[in-house]
Amino acid sequence: MILGVMIIPPLPTPFDSKGYLDSEAFRALAQAVEPHVDGLLFYGSNGEGVHLSKDERRAGLAAQSPTKPVWVGLMEETLAQAQVALEEAAALGARSLVTPPRYYESQLGTEGFLNYYRTLAETGKGEIWLYHVPQNTKVQLPLPVIAELSKHPGITGIKDSSGDLARMAFYASQKLSLELYTGSAPNFLGALALGAKGGIMAVANLAPKPYKMLLSAWQAGKIAEAQALQNRLEPFGRGLAAGGVVLLKQALRHLGLPGGYPRPPYGAESPAWASFKPILEEFRAEGWTVA
Repeated sequence: MILGVMIIPPLPTPFDSKGYLDSEAFRALAQAVEPHVDGLLFYGSNGEGVHLSKDERRAGLAAQSPTKPVWVGLMEETLAQAQVALEEAAALGARSLVTPPRYYESQLGTEGFLNYYRTLAETGKGEIWLYHVPQNTKVQLPLPVIAELSKHPGITGIKDSSGDLARMAFYASQKLSLELYTGSAPNFLGALALGAKGGIMAVANLAPKPYKMLLSAWQAGKIAEAQALQNRLEPFGRGLAAGGVVLLKQALRHLGLPGGYPRPPYGAESPAWASFKPILEEFRAEGWTVA
């Protein structure tokens, strides 16, 4: 299924102050953010999917009733684990956003990467999207592997969160048959110029409106307007990227949204909060935040 241009948040998974999954808050957060965006990603990097047990993962998805397109992150180490997660995503009608196995990645080789993704795609359990996020996985998904996987009819998209515009240029030059989305807000406009259709970005949990404005300006050929917006948004995207999920959840709580807390051993407050808060407040005064 071909999608339109979209701004999508990788929704955080709320835990309470003791570190327990808060399914009610998870549902409430999704319902609060969804009207402002074009779809939702559960269990992406900001969703702390790697911190969940199988039962918690299932319970978190069971709490959801989205009305817009949905993705579910799969960050598993083996095919057996991934196939279970794939079934759960398919039950929600979601596309699966899949990182490569990482712990023994050096022993996979090209054929191992290809076999992992092709096997998942051939289950027929929904669309498979590649997820390149080396800052978290410490794995570089090889460009030739991506080019080869793009030929599979069940592999339909890619989210590249590396911020590496050279990779975006490669995807565009090869005319890959993949829906291309960036996860990097600091160079969102650069990614659009190189063929990205939209963004699946942490900033969309807090302030999707200005990024949708930027996307609309770019589509309309209003390049100067898009550039001016990117310049204004850059400190916001860069600051949130530096603070990660701890800062994101702290910002959501500050806005009165049920973002919850990171799961221990990660702390409740980010050292980046003091510098990020004034930018967030400026955006709220502008009417750009979700609350």
